[in-house]
Amino acid sequence: MSERPRILVPVDGSHTSLRALDVAIEFAAKLQAELVICHVVELAKAATLSGGQAELVAGCLEELQTEGKAIVEEATARVGDRVAVSSRIAEGESVDQIERIADEIAPAFIVIGTHGRTGLTRLVMGSVAEGVVRGARVPVMVVPQGRRSL
Repeated sequence: MSERPRILVPVDGSHTSLRALDVAIEFAAKLQAELVICHVVELAKAATLSGGQAELVAGCLEELQTEGKAIVEEATARVGDRVAVSSRIAEGESVDQIERIADEIAPAFIVIGTHGRTGLTRLVMGSVAEGVVRGARVPVMVVPQGRRSL
């Protein structure tokens, strides 16, 4: 008996990532796949929030970890009992950690949301979705920010 396919879904709590999760739920139901929800706690964000003060970094990191757990719990609750679901929380740089998790779990594909930023905003903020598309070893479905939910 073969193992059920997996679909990796990175979430950050934004409307865009939850929209991507909704798309992934539909695919998982049709494919009888397991969803693996992941969230990455950005270490650089903790340093930024602390103003670079070393004594404050640990507190900021703890707050981001708590926030990350809440995001994953909300996403898992959104899935409910419609499909099999598991979750991962990682620390580090988002693209690197999403790729690492994908390498570990060998998903059939990744579903990720994008805000669709362009120009200077994308240059300054970067694009996690773009980085995942460029580096992933499996197909990536990019779900754009929508005006209405599915």
